[in-house]
Amino acid sequence: MPKNIRLTRMISRAGDVAWQLSNLQFSDFYPTPGWRPDLNAYRYDDRFEICVDLAGVDKGDIVVEVLTDRLRLSGERHQPAPECRDCRQVIALEIQSGHFAREFALPAEVMPEKVTARQENGLLWIVLPIRDRHGRR
Repeated sequence: MPKNIRLTRMISRAGDVAWQLSNLQFSDFYPTPGWRPDLNAYRYDDRFEICVDLAGVDKGDIVVEVLTDRLRLSGERHQPAPECRDCRQVIALEIQSGHFAREFALPAEVMPEKVTARQENGLLWIVLPIRDRHGRR
């Protein structure tokens, strides 16, 4: 095998490893064959707000775990299907379904006992109050 082909393969593999390392902050907390919901994270002086795209996920199918330094989110989205059962052909199935799991490392400690969440228009909003230096809000 010529040297430049081996070098090209090594460069390609190094690029794959660099890409995987750059995505560690939003990594799954355990491997899942399902899907990963998108999220936005915002920091304010006194809190973090996390917005997670969970369209079509029932409230009872969502598990939120809050630790002082991270947020874990998991659950299940069932495949949406039409009510009419005499469908002749499925043309597209692009909506991801099945088990999901996300873990988000927080850049400051929060107070898990004061966390609130609400669902609105397919989005889950999680508010995480930041713990101050003295252990209070």
